[in-house]
Amino acid sequence: MSNLFTKQSFIGYIIKIAGVVVIGWGVIQGIFSLSMMAQMGGHLMNDWGEMHYSSGITGTALFAFLGIVASHFLYGLLIIGFGEVIDTLQKIYFRMDPEAKQQWEDERKEKESGVPNREVPFWVEQEVKTYYEKMQSNVQTIEKTNDPYVFKIAVDERVDYMEVGNFKPRILSDEEAARFTE
Repeated sequence: MSNLFTKQSFIGYIIKIAGVVVIGWGVIQGIFSLSMMAQMGGHLMNDWGEMHYSSGITGTALFAFLGIVASHFLYGLLIIGFGEVIDTLQKIYFRMDPEAKQQWEDERKEKESGVPNREVPFWVEQEVKTYYEKMQSNVQTIEKTNDPYVFKIAVDERVDYMEVGNFKPRILSDEEAARFTE
């Protein structure tokens, strides 16, 4: 059971969480309906045809409660099962293609550490080059830093630290850049 919610694939994990939410919602809905039926009570007819009012939890209230909880429990288990199928297909794919598994593990480690290992994104290169072309400067290199939006840029025999991702690229001040030079 501890293995059930291991994050093998993001989609499978989300689907399993949705299944647990459905089960939880069924329990809440069942308790709500049980309390509403207990408050309303019921009219019963005795052997002589006289109507009597009974309050509290009746057989129909319990039957409705169990029906709601059981149906939501089954739906939730089905949804969790779909998540398990997706995880199983992911495991089969990783067995057939070990390189894909290695790439997936590298991406996961990269997300956990917060420091991307891949090259500089294309949009960053375009944004930086456009910015420095307007200033009539020549860009030699663009390197990543530990912040995903700040890049170290070698330009015309100097080094700038630039923040991208906002409306306009911004060159960091010396005080701000000191965080990235250490």
